[in-house]
Amino acid sequence: MSPVQDALLPLEEILSRLERILAGSPADATELAWLEVRRGRETNGRYRRDTFQYRERTILVRVQESGRIGYHRTEAADLSDLENALRVALAQARLAPPVAAELRPRLANGPQGGEALPSASLPALFDPEVARLTQARAKEMVQGWAERNEQVRIGWAEGRAVVVNSRGLRRAAEATAVSIEARCGRGPGAGQAASASRHLATLAPQGTIERARRRQAPQSLGVEGPPSYSVPTVLSQEAVASLLDLLNRYALSADAFLQGTSLLRGNLGNPVFHRAVSLRDDPTDPRGLPFPFDIMGWATRPVDLIEEGVLLTPAVDERLACEIGRPPTPHRIGPDESMATHLFLRSGPLSEAELVRVAGDGIWIGGLEPIECFDAQALRFRAVARGVRRVAGGLLGRALPDLVWEDNLGSVLARVRAVGGEPVVIATREGFLGATTTPALAVAASEEVAELRPLRE
Repeated sequence: MSPVQDALLPLEEILSRLERILAGSPADATELAWLEVRRGRETNGRYRRDTFQYRERTILVRVQESGRIGYHRTEAADLSDLENALRVALAQARLAPPVAAELRPRLANGPQGGEALPSASLPALFDPEVARLTQARAKEMVQGWAERNEQVRIGWAEGRAVVVNSRGLRRAAEATAVSIEARCGRGPGAGQAASASRHLATLAPQGTIERARRRQAPQSLGVEGPPSYSVPTVLSQEAVASLLDLLNRYALSADAFLQGTSLLRGNLGNPVFHRAVSLRDDPTDPRGLPFPFDIMGWATRPVDLIEEGVLLTPAVDERLACEIGRPPTPHRIGPDESMATHLFLRSGPLSEAELVRVAGDGIWIGGLEPIECFDAQALRFRAVARGVRRVAGGLLGRALPDLVWEDNLGSVLARVRAVGGEPVVIATREGFLGATTTPALAVAASEEVAELRPLRE
């Protein structure tokens, strides 16, 4: 990671360097992946920790030699550094134990017949206006969007991804991503909202800020104490995205299944959540942050993970494929990591106001930050619920203090009462490569061990 604001290398230069390393590799099979991203963030707020600009680069080298696997990761991009990375990977392969043929990584094939490669520059993914963003320009933008007692934060990324291998595969793409987070008001009941896009023109910052304004509790109503027991809850799109991120990492990733820590292991084909829950990974859907291939060059495609509450598949790599008898999925985020990065929770028919009416008497949660899974095998999580408001008679009412919420994520998704019809694209930790697109949810009160308590900050 570098704080230097240098321009990213052109795709043609990246591809040229990788081709030279590939041509000089003596291994039976060689894969090279290059990911380079320039990121920035700016806010109209006073806290400088909310602002930054830096560049990061990751280059992956993986080789197969006589049934053995070697792998090396580096940030250095000069030809001599890349040659050294190849030597390190080869040395690892020669010292490693042999790997059974069925467990060896599958290399993505190059074009067959008339198959077309992804373009080196995909207009649908790349916005020159985002690529030209500077902190000074971003600061000017957020100051123009926000009103008094409103904090707006913008984040942006410009990236290059190139993958080549010894089977003739050549994939290259450049993309941008931009996100906005808005907070209206201070203290309990502050309204918050977020959204993301690949283009500034489709980000619609004023719509996001207006959504945060609608969620702000009127100060004239005052603040009331939290409920002493579990109550029906309406979760904003931002809160749902945080929960889906936990589900994805701790229950639907290939590693979680392989290590036996996933609560869902052993439940393939079985109902695991409420039938209103249908979750798909779709890197081709333009409503999210689409991307044409995974980090090891496999062309992406839609994969249904959960259908009407029934578990269909996790992300699957070669190792997991051998265990569960299902083909690998295009979800590689590293040589030995597979996880979905473009989640879509299927929408329902209800507006946000109608979801609140479904809750009747309960609470509204605007966001969950921070959030942690402290018991992976039981999917127990702990989060700070922010922007909390009382729901009384099907209407949003007074503010509540920020709350610590402990619950079982499997139970939460089993208690879904209704799904909203207004999906929002929320940036995830992957940021540049993917996002979560989700509506809001109404969830019934828990009959199990769930806890809401005031936050002591």
